[in-house]
Amino acid sequence: MALSHKNKVFQKAHIRISVLFTSVCSLILIITSVFYLYNNYYSIYNNSFIKFSSDIQSFSSSFSSEKVISHDFINNIQNSYDYSMFIYDNGEPFLFTSKTKSEEELMLIEEIRYDNSEIVENMHYSALVGCRSIRYNKNGSKKYIGIVSVPGENSNTDIFVIDYLENEMLQIRELCLKSAIIILLATSLIFVFSYFFTYRILQPVRNAHEQQQHFIAAASHEIRNPVNTIMAALDAMDKCNDEQKYEFKNIANKEGKRLVYLTEDLLTLARCENGKLCVNCAPAELDTLIVDCYEAFIAPAAEKGIRINIELTEEDFPKLSVDAEKIKQVISILLSNAVSYTDMSGVIDISYYVKDSDHIITIADNGPGISDEDKQHIFERFYRADRARENRSHFGLGLAIAKEIINMHQGKISVCDSKYGGAKFVILLPDKR
Repeated sequence: MALSHKNKVFQKAHIRISVLFTSVCSLILIITSVFYLYNNYYSIYNNSFIKFSSDIQSFSSSFSSEKVISHDFINNIQNSYDYSMFIYDNGEPFLFTSKTKSEEELMLIEEIRYDNSEIVENMHYSALVGCRSIRYNKNGSKKYIGIVSVPGENSNTDIFVIDYLENEMLQIRELCLKSAIIILLATSLIFVFSYFFTYRILQPVRNAHEQQQHFIAAASHEIRNPVNTIMAALDAMDKCNDEQKYEFKNIANKEGKRLVYLTEDLLTLARCENGKLCVNCAPAELDTLIVDCYEAFIAPAAEKGIRINIELTEEDFPKLSVDAEKIKQVISILLSNAVSYTDMSGVIDISYYVKDSDHIITIADNGPGISDEDKQHIFERFYRADRARENRSHFGLGLAIAKEIINMHQGKISVCDSKYGGAKFVILLPDKR
């Protein structure tokens, strides 16, 4: 149930982040499309007005060269340019206009004549054919109006040309429709992309959360064991004789020390997580540190009949800037594991050499070894390759601490199979000088 609840929480977070990401990208896409449509809108209308003005100029030239404005002449022009034309002579509509136009069109042209009467009057003062192109916008309806005034013997003939901008509006509608389709398709693709992309982003968070839950559960389990043992030993001391009290006291004392070691390891890892574990680097002789650790484990190894071999390939090793105490802690962790997991009369090899400015320390044993699957998790907290072992001196935190310390030195620690069939740990510390 808990796992299902966690999955639901991450699933909700996954969907919400995907929707948020899609919404932001879609909003940007919509804003960009609006600017694009806005520019195209004015570009279409500006270009069409330029063309319309050019056509009006052509009409004006045609009327200048035509002495008689016939019905056929007007029809040819109107059909060629797909404009609506209204002709007035001395303020009265030609028969062409009154018979071929609807009542609504005639009312419209009357409004146009009234609104532009001053322009028409000014054109009447000229002895030449005059023309004007006007953007006409009334009641939200856009039109282009062309006015051509042809002077006659007694009065002027006024020709009004109207472009209802149907083609332009059709272009705008098609452009808007295409943009809407593109936005919908892009939004769908963005959502699909964001869904898989955010899944990959959230995966490390989910893994970290699961590791944290595992860490808490494992820590609780490891703490509960010595606490329960101590409590049981204290309860037994109230019901036993003096000789048994001493034995139970030793048990409680031993488990208390285990609890102290566990607490110290947990605090060390907590400092690593918070960035509060500092390394105080200074030039140090790694061969001396290795020898010190070697000498410290001679006695524990001898109790199990384990032989420790140490190999130093050079007489004078260059010093390396490290935190000596923490490097000794790492080597001690590896040696402690090697002694614990190596069978009686086993062998442990320690070697140290320098290659291409890299200081390399190896510790190999002839223990049971580590499987390939376990190698992938061996540096995780509370992970133990052989959980069935009865050795309770290790909590599964040592290698995690060792890895954190080596990482703080910008080095690497890895594990592979030894020549004996056991495990071989390799520490690489780079010389950054």
